[in-house]
Amino acid sequence: MMILKDSIEIAVPLNTLYAWLQALDENFVKWSPYHEGFTKISGGFEVGDTIQFKEQVEGVEYDITGIIRLHEKTDQRFTLHFETLAGMGQIYFIGKATEMGCRFTHIEKFGKPDTFCGRIFNWLLFNIIAKKKANKTLILKDMQEDNRYLKQILETGIYPQRLPINAG
Repeated sequence: MMILKDSIEIAVPLNTLYAWLQALDENFVKWSPYHEGFTKISGGFEVGDTIQFKEQVEGVEYDITGIIRLHEKTDQRFTLHFETLAGMGQIYFIGKATEMGCRFTHIEKFGKPDTFCGRIFNWLLFNIIAKKKANKTLILKDMQEDNRYLKQILETGIYPQRLPINAG
């Protein structure tokens, strides 16, 4: 299984980050020049709800639909866990209160567990079937850039400039 993780410190209260993420249907496209769409297909962000997002990163198109598997919130932290309908990908958004504001952690997991059969399947998936979309360097770079944009948006209110249509 491929696991990618990036965290960033943001100088805003945890509830500000949480509220912003709860409004992804309004904020997703503005979050990054590469984001193209976000839809709450059923409900919102509660366990069992279905969501879809679309983005294009360096010419690679991602159109991902999945189900919210976990949504927990306390005064000190929150976790949103999303699993793709195919069951091959998982995305976690985790927020944790800090002395200076909060820490946002974005985790993406792809593939099958690290078993003998899982390693064979993952090799086929990452090297043959979905080599272009499963480019861990590209995905991690996009995660890191999204985190920097999120910090900028929440701390300054300045959103990144949109790219011309069909720019990648």
